[in-house]
Amino acid sequence: MDCKWWLVIAGCITHAVSTGFTYFGMSAFFPAIEREFGWSRTAISGAFSLARIESGFLGPVEGYMIDRVGARRIMFVGIILCAMGFLALSLVHSLPMLYIVIVLGIVLGSSIGYYSPISVLVAKAFRERRSLAFGIFRMGPGLSGPLVPLVGWMIARWGWRTAAVISGCILLVVGFPLAYLISRISQSEESQEQLAPERTVQDGKPARRSSDPQFTLSEALHSPVFWTLSIAMALRHMVTEGVSVHFVILLVDRGWTMAAASGLLGLSAFIGAPARIGMGWLGDLADKRRLVMGLLVALSVSVFLMGYTAHAFVFTTCMIIYSLAYGGLASLQEPIRADYFGTKAFATIQGMSRAVTTAGTFMGPLLAGFLYDLTKSYTIAFAIFAAVSLLATVFMFLAKPPGHNATRTRPS
Repeated sequence: MDCKWWLVIAGCITHAVSTGFTYFGMSAFFPAIEREFGWSRTAISGAFSLARIESGFLGPVEGYMIDRVGARRIMFVGIILCAMGFLALSLVHSLPMLYIVIVLGIVLGSSIGYYSPISVLVAKAFRERRSLAFGIFRMGPGLSGPLVPLVGWMIARWGWRTAAVISGCILLVVGFPLAYLISRISQSEESQEQLAPERTVQDGKPARRSSDPQFTLSEALHSPVFWTLSIAMALRHMVTEGVSVHFVILLVDRGWTMAAASGLLGLSAFIGAPARIGMGWLGDLADKRRLVMGLLVALSVSVFLMGYTAHAFVFTTCMIIYSLAYGGLASLQEPIRADYFGTKAFATIQGMSRAVTTAGTFMGPLLAGFLYDLTKSYTIAFAIFAAVSLLATVFMFLAKPPGHNATRTRPS
């Protein structure tokens, strides 16, 4: 097996561990925090929403630092920060402190330690089979499914504060060896390329130059497709963030136990795993933009029915459709961005795009919490999410790939 595929596999495992604790697993803390402090769901949802603002305010800076300093160095800083965030979570006694710990500790550390640097390394290592590589890497959140009920079990067994400490320790112990392995593989790949810069054959065949356009950040920002693509992704994130944050507590309201609700959320993540790799494989063969449009429609229908019905069988069926659509969408966003704008300034362009998607990721959890406090039901919130997903489909239709002549290399 080519060495760079081990990079993807290690990245997948790292992404799985991170997502299990910092994304899906955080939803399991929601009911326990609500019970202990009695804060409204709007207030608690605000912490999760502000966590997504981190991507907006710091995403461009993160991307710039990764492009300038290097993805490998940034990983280790992020892992330490994320673990410290969980340790600080165990000491939370006020709402402002909860906000700070989640935003500047857990989420920021997860982003620069587990996600952004690895996505840059994958984008640069792969060209022809980039979508498949990202599909495998993004399968990590699906494999994180068993960690979600583990978090729920730890909270039920020892309390949410002890569960936070254990979560931080696991992230540190598992994250460092994986980051070291990824760093070594990436360094080896770069060394091989530097030793053979003029290589013209590869495996007995002529090596093909990358067909990617190579946009600078300024050129991407002046391209209309950057904005339509970013808005489509912002709307999609508004839906999935809103559903994910309130998923466990929605089921608890409907009579599910905490363990069962956390288990179903973990199952949802696990179901999305085959869709991530399957859509990654299809993305190398078919039009990624049309695949995304179809998945957004499926997301809309499933979310609407999940909010409307309390019947366990119908809800679970819709949850399966939602999970498959969510998984497919997650695996295609980075390959599309790399195909559209290249890898020359991938991390910076990705960070700037995340600044746009912040509007959606902020509004999703907050809107669902506000409408629940107002109506004591998630039906209206999920109906709005279904409409938003259809709107994202429209923007995705408009986000046609820029022509290669849309940008010219500027003279140095």
